[in-house]
Amino acid sequence: MPYFDNNATTPLLSVAEEAFIRASRDHWHNTSSPYRSAAQARNIFDKDREWLAKLLGCPASAIVFNSGATEGNNAIFNFLEKKHSERARVVVSEIEHPSVLEPALAAFPSRVDLLPVLPSGVADLSALPKLLENPDVALVSLMAANNESGVLQPWRKCLQICRQKGIPFHTDASQWLGKMTVEGLGDCDYLTACAHKFGGPKGVGFDIISRSETGFNSQLGGVHEQGHRAGTENLPGIHSMVAALKGLYENLEQTRVDQEARRNAFEKTLCQQVPGTRIIGDQSERLWNTTYAVMPSFANTRWVAQLDKRGFIVSTGSACASGKEGPSHVLAAIGIERSEARRILRISGHWDTSSAAWNGLNAAFEEVWKELNKTKSSAEKTRVISV
Repeated sequence: MPYFDNNATTPLLSVAEEAFIRASRDHWHNTSSPYRSAAQARNIFDKDREWLAKLLGCPASAIVFNSGATEGNNAIFNFLEKKHSERARVVVSEIEHPSVLEPALAAFPSRVDLLPVLPSGVADLSALPKLLENPDVALVSLMAANNESGVLQPWRKCLQICRQKGIPFHTDASQWLGKMTVEGLGDCDYLTACAHKFGGPKGVGFDIISRSETGFNSQLGGVHEQGHRAGTENLPGIHSMVAALKGLYENLEQTRVDQEARRNAFEKTLCQQVPGTRIIGDQSERLWNTTYAVMPSFANTRWVAQLDKRGFIVSTGSACASGKEGPSHVLAAIGIERSEARRILRISGHWDTSSAAWNGLNAAFEEVWKELNKTKSSAEKTRVISV
């Protein structure tokens, strides 16, 4: 069944699966134990950390392995709340993932300043200097790429502005890592990412913490992760995560070019097949795998159900926002009306999504469009007759 909801989670890459099984079978020992087999496990663990640090361009000591971006984002905001005075504030973009927005609001109640977003889906950095005039700003947080629209955010420019002001910068790179170039990521003061967004296992991820930071501690109970996070390290998960990144970055540029062309062709055909379809963020730089479409009519849940019957899995938007009433905060931020929000579909391909799969999805959309209109026409005739 063709799967087009990879921004929610990804299937485990074969190289990641093999690495996980191998580490679980051969190196299941506690890396903190003193005997030789544990030392062998520690050696693999240390090499994985060093490889990841080299990829990202940061010191190995700056990487803190954890259970994923949600834990990482919570840890960073909770730490900063304890570190700074009660007057400290944070600047957070309007379109951040809930795992950033909610910890920020909890740690800094009434002291979160929202960085606005343009209708294009891009954070409006022209508003940032005014926000940074407040001397109590302790952090600026801007995600690297939006999980709903796929629109790339100007995180590098934001980092430069923060550097000039001497203010720490954080980016949630969950959607960026594994899809885009890593240049500059290691320069961020704080960064969060999770493996299951790029073909690794669930329940594992990492932070990058400031090079000058010595007091960071996300949870108590041991001296693991250089004292930054207690708990026996998940070596199989970490080894699998690193294996996924190694595989993806071997040929990422060609993958990006090929998949972007396939995605663009899909969008062009979709807008022809279903007149009135609008693509959010199509005038901005986007992740090469993501289409965020406003369908001309019919509830998005009906589209999802009908496409699912035809063997194609798409989403109504962020999996973390499913079940909530009203449009997502991302759609509200870019000015999408409630009536349009009910017709939103998010389609997110994989690194290996074939042209045949994209073409098949186009054909399924055309079938569903005809079916829904046919059903609508029949319902209208029934109402006329009953009247």
